[in-house]
Amino acid sequence: SLRAGVMVTKIEDSVIIDAPVEAVFGYASDWRRWPEWFEGLSDVRSTSEIGRGPGARYTYQVRVLGFPARVETELRDFVEGQGWTGVGTRGLPHQTQWRFEGQGDSTKFTYRLEYRLPPVLLGTMLDALFAKREWCGIIRRSLLNLREHFSRAASRETAKGSYGV
Repeated sequence: SLRAGVMVTKIEDSVIIDAPVEAVFGYASDWRRWPEWFEGLSDVRSTSEIGRGPGARYTYQVRVLGFPARVETELRDFVEGQGWTGVGTRGLPHQTQWRFEGQGDSTKFTYRLEYRLPPVLLGTMLDALFAKREWCGIIRRSLLNLREHFSRAASRETAKGSYGV
């Protein structure tokens, strides 16, 4: 877990998605779809009998500075349509927060990552120079991928409607 007194890196980013919160939450909370939009994340597997919701656990591979790392996350504080907290249970110590806020017909999605790289692996200076910048880019591109997923879906619906298909 992330311990007090140890240097923890925190990154937070948000995006507005032109889709209702129910649709965005439904898609983003489906762990089988995470590799479709979350950059560098692959080989996701459920590791608990709970498939979705509080207590669900998933193991997956991420890339840290070009190196693959396998981590496991347990979902906590899961509230349908609002979000959850993911707590690292194996691999690099981490915690994520996924928050979904309805804004009319749109959704504000905020993703927060807190992590601690072992000092043996990377000192705080190297983290500040390389890892944090890389994670900021990965998170920004992933949020834009999620927004683009819904933009493409809206375009397909508009095309269907205009052509009577």
